[in-house]
Amino acid sequence: MLTGNDSQILEAIKKDDNGAYEMVFREYYRPMAAYAFRFLNNLPESENIVQEVFLRLWKKRREIMITSSLQNYLFRSVKNQCINHIEHEKIKTGYQDMVINHETNRVEYNEFFLEFGLKKKIETAIAALPEKRQEIFRLAREDGLKYREIADQLEISVKTVETQMTLALKQLRESLKEYKNLVMFFLYAFRGKKINNCL
Repeated sequence: MLTGNDSQILEAIKKDDNGAYEMVFREYYRPMAAYAFRFLNNLPESENIVQEVFLRLWKKRREIMITSSLQNYLFRSVKNQCINHIEHEKIKTGYQDMVINHETNRVEYNEFFLEFGLKKKIETAIAALPEKRQEIFRLAREDGLKYREIADQLEISVKTVETQMTLALKQLRESLKEYKNLVMFFLYAFRGKKINNCL
């Protein structure tokens, strides 16, 4: 968790301290995105929700009054934004009620930080991939290369890259099947998210 108390951090943000704001962003971004993903089951939409929350925090930094903890405020903001998004998209009432009610009484958000121990398990699963398959997967997921770029770099066909990526994802899903959707969140989430994308 963040060092220092919330009041000091918030006071720094209100005084336009970009460093304090960035510290909050880096600490909470991924747990908040994972929380939004529980509602929406859609990574881009989840990340958009979280960025909206952070953008509002910065724009309204001198006006916002937080009586609970900063963590509680941020996660509740994400939840409210997700509910608004679901209503806006006119999701079927039964599904909407199910998702909202499932999370209504869950006010302990620490689990979304604890779940990030999953990253170590995913790394272990990736390391267990066959050498060439692992190399292709890392070039795609960690270096962000397109399939054509990977094919050119490794002097193989694009079809081979596609096949190896399909097999890699299948193997990872099987190795980490107990974590279900959270695995896909980690596999597809952007690494090293830049705070500038939010400002």
